[in-house]
Amino acid sequence: MQQFFVETLSAPYLSQDQWNQCKKVLRMRKGDQIRIVDNNGRGILAEFNNDDLTEIVEVESLEWKPKKRTLRLIASLIRSERLEWMIQKACECGVDEIVLYSADHGVVRDFGKRADRKLERLNLIAKEASEQSYRQHAIKVVNLIGKPEIKEYLSDLNVFADIGDQPHLLTVLTDEVSSVTAIVGPEGGFSLKERDYFKDIGFKEVSLGHNVLRAETASLYIANMLSAAEVI
Repeated sequence: MQQFFVETLSAPYLSQDQWNQCKKVLRMRKGDQIRIVDNNGRGILAEFNNDDLTEIVEVESLEWKPKKRTLRLIASLIRSERLEWMIQKACECGVDEIVLYSADHGVVRDFGKRADRKLERLNLIAKEASEQSYRQHAIKVVNLIGKPEIKEYLSDLNVFADIGDQPHLLTVLTDEVSSVTAIVGPEGGFSLKERDYFKDIGFKEVSLGHNVLRAETASLYIANMLSAAEVI
C-alpha cells in the first residue's frame, strides 16, 4: 500500500504529482486504499470513492508505536551513488535525521556549485524512502557541516565509530538514553585531529564489531543496531 506525505489532512489531500502516480503509474481505482500522513505526523488510512480518484474518504486513523530513542546520523561525504543508496536505506532502517559532514580524509569534500540542487535531491530520496517504509515523518537530510558545527548536534549519547578495541555500540546504549548522535567516517577513516575533537566535545569512541565496514555499511549497521534495540 502506498503512503504519501502531505501538508495537511484535508481535501483534496494529494498533490497533482501524487494523484498522477496513483492514477497513471499505480493504476488505482475505486476502493483502493492509501496511507496519508501530514507534516505533524498525523496519518489516516484513506480510500478512493470513485474511479477518477477525485473523492477520498477516511477509513481510520494511523498509529505508530513511540520509539525508545532517536538516531541522528552524522555521515561523512562519500561518492554520490553510494551516498544516495545509504540515505535511502538508512531511512528504511530507522534513522531519524541525517547530517552530512565534510571529513578531513574524505575523498568528497563538498558539492561545489550544485549544493542546493544536490541537497534537494537527497531530501527527495529520503522522503520517498520514508514513504515506502511507512515512517511517521519524512526524514530530513541536513546541509553539509564541518567539525566546528558538530557540537550543535549533540544528543543524550554521542558516539563515533572507529576500528579498534573500543566498547561495542550496544554496550554503551543504556535504557536512560533517549537520543543518539553517531558520526560515521569516510573510507580513509578519521584524522587524529578529528578523534581528539570528537572526544573533547563529549563523543565516545565505539566499535561496530570485528569487521572493517565501508562507510555506507557502517551507517546502516548503526541504524539496524538501534532498531534491534527497540524490540529487545
